[in-house]
Amino acid sequence: MRYHILSGVGLISACLFLFCLSIPMNLSLAQMSKSPGKEPLKETLVQGRFLGLKEALEIAMQQHPALQVANSNLKAAQARTEQIRSLYYPQVYADMAAAAGVGGINPRFVTPAGAMLRQNLSQYTGGVIANQRLYDFGFTKELVESSDKAAVAQEQDISARRALVELNVQRTFLASLKHRRLVQIAEDTIRVRGAIKSQVEALYRQQLKSKLDLDFVQVELTNAESLLVKARNNLKAGFADLNRAMGVEGSDDYVLEDIPTEVRPLPSLDSLIESSRSHPEQKKAQEQLRSAEAKVRATKKQYLPTVNAIASAGDYETFDTSRGERTGGWWAASAVLSFPLFTGFLIENQVHEARAQQTAADATTADIQQVLTQQVTTSYLNVLSLAQQIKLNEELVKTATESLQLARERYKLGLSSVVEVTQSEVGLTAAQTKLAEALYDYKIAEATLVYAAGGNTQLQIDPTIR
Repeated sequence: MRYHILSGVGLISACLFLFCLSIPMNLSLAQMSKSPGKEPLKETLVQGRFLGLKEALEIAMQQHPALQVANSNLKAAQARTEQIRSLYYPQVYADMAAAAGVGGINPRFVTPAGAMLRQNLSQYTGGVIANQRLYDFGFTKELVESSDKAAVAQEQDISARRALVELNVQRTFLASLKHRRLVQIAEDTIRVRGAIKSQVEALYRQQLKSKLDLDFVQVELTNAESLLVKARNNLKAGFADLNRAMGVEGSDDYVLEDIPTEVRPLPSLDSLIESSRSHPEQKKAQEQLRSAEAKVRATKKQYLPTVNAIASAGDYETFDTSRGERTGGWWAASAVLSFPLFTGFLIENQVHEARAQQTAADATTADIQQVLTQQVTTSYLNVLSLAQQIKLNEELVKTATESLQLARERYKLGLSSVVEVTQSEVGLTAAQTKLAEALYDYKIAEATLVYAAGGNTQLQIDPTIR
């Protein structure tokens, strides 16, 4: 009997063992630890996907709404050019007319002629009319050129928007890297201050340090935790800004590619200002100015005559053939010379409008060049200033590190209080924060300088980008 009981226990144990093996291996620790009297373990947060700067730029170039708008505007501008170019080709229309009663139809131009009274009669005519502009003293040519320059300006607008989108992606990417570095500094600070607290707490229990020292360290640790929360929130906001710069609704967590933050020599300011003259915004303004100039020339040509050729052909029939009306096919051709005598000041005001648009385009071109010159100068000086700040902050970090080491040694020997150690650690954290901000602000200013200088290749963050 005992043998059977033991055998049953062994069978039950074997079944339980096989059941445990059948549990999916990917079951989370939190699910497996749900047992009475035990607190579930916390699940590890899954980090976001890896995102490099080049990939972020490619996503923005493909999906950003601003670029899609610019491409649509270009297609519309090209379509407008083709609409105006249609004046070079004949305009052909089909017409059909019918009349009954005493009214008649003029078959040559397919129009009812009510004054041509006759006996009651039912008749119809159908045909085609072709109208070809022969000569307009260059009006169509200037109008096409104006529209074509406007289309070229839209092409430059695409390049300008691409450059601006690229700048925004670089700036938000670098800003996210800066926030990530500040998170790392805050985490390191918490670890250091936590270690200091553990040491002071151990000494307090041994009655070698006062409760004041422990409370002071706890306050600084709480401040560090508060800064960490703020840094993490800023990082999340930076990822949201990066998604907006790419024009997507992406993840709120990325593993970002590291970007070198070394300081590099700059070209001369004059060469950068000269390079800014090839900026897409400047080229766009210049094409818009050329378009406005051509439109002024076109509107002035409206004072001159226009020569058109008109031809028509078709068939004329009556419903009552017993009346002896002549029916059958017909054709006609003529030339028309049109000369504007009075248009209610339409042409005059069109010329005034075109001249005002030309003046505005000329002023816009000058304004954009001034803005670019100012942006290049400001960015250039900002880059120089941040490069100097980087050197000073590097020295400050070095000094703060040595000061913290000295304060720790003095505290171990009982030659100073914990206040000196904590203040030294706070000074090191502040110095590291300033250095991180200066490094990434330098790269952001450098990217801005590249944009303002029209994409100067000597200042690119990554030579493989363009």
